[in-house]
Amino acid sequence: MMMKFPYSLWSSFRPIRYLPFLVVLVTTLGSSAAFVQGQGEDDQKARAVVAASIQAMGGEAYLNVNSVTSSGRYFRFRKGRKAFSRYWDWTVYDPIKWRFQLGEGKRQFVQIYNLELGKAWTLEGKSTVEEVPEESIDDFRDSSKRDIDLIFKKRLDEEGMALFYYGSDDIAGEGNYEAVEFIDATNAAVVVFFDLESHLPMKLETHFTDKMGVRHKQEQEFSNWHVISGVRFPLRHDVYVDDEISSQRFIEELIVVSQIQAHLFAEPVPEKKD
Repeated sequence: MMMKFPYSLWSSFRPIRYLPFLVVLVTTLGSSAAFVQGQGEDDQKARAVVAASIQAMGGEAYLNVNSVTSSGRYFRFRKGRKAFSRYWDWTVYDPIKWRFQLGEGKRQFVQIYNLELGKAWTLEGKSTVEEVPEESIDDFRDSSKRDIDLIFKKRLDEEGMALFYYGSDDIAGEGNYEAVEFIDATNAAVVVFFDLESHLPMKLETHFTDKMGVRHKQEQEFSNWHVISGVRFPLRHDVYVDDEISSQRFIEELIVVSQIQAHLFAEPVPEKKD
């Protein structure tokens, strides 16, 4: 999930851009009444696109998935350098809990976020446990709101959530995509691009501000779709920040489970050092 830091080898999906469609609407509609009507029609069209995508991913089976475990290969890119590690991921959508592990044994690094408790920890190796500060937990909570599965499963009918539709003519590229922009009550925006034929979500685009106050664009591409337990999952995630590759995740095993053991989302117990 967001959590999906990122998803197998380079896909054929090419980055696309969306146009300021809302500005076009504001400047071309002749009256406020027409604008309100246009907004209603836009919302209906956007929700129809989302509904078709949910159905393409498995419908009720997709919506009912609440706990998933996965493992595979994880790549991180920085300033032209690439790092590789095996990873393991445990995700619960409601209430939000997430455990992500890179490496094993003395070289492992584990992140645990449990929003049910409002707590989070890191485990480095087998003996170094640190509690995550409240500010970082708040950042994680905010980032979870931009997770595509949480948007589709929990946020569509959220108070203040507005949906806007972008047709293929509004998107630069080959014209094989349509998009929906989600803007919540805080004006935080997420744009999801959908394949016109399969209706599957192909990319999510959003923005974030780093600790220095600099705003960045982040894009997450989804590909290599497979049906598992009646639900269609992307087994490759590619993440770009400011048009530069940031990370890749290649999922080799994914399991839909009824529940995940609670101790995996509790404070880790460090091993005693010899």
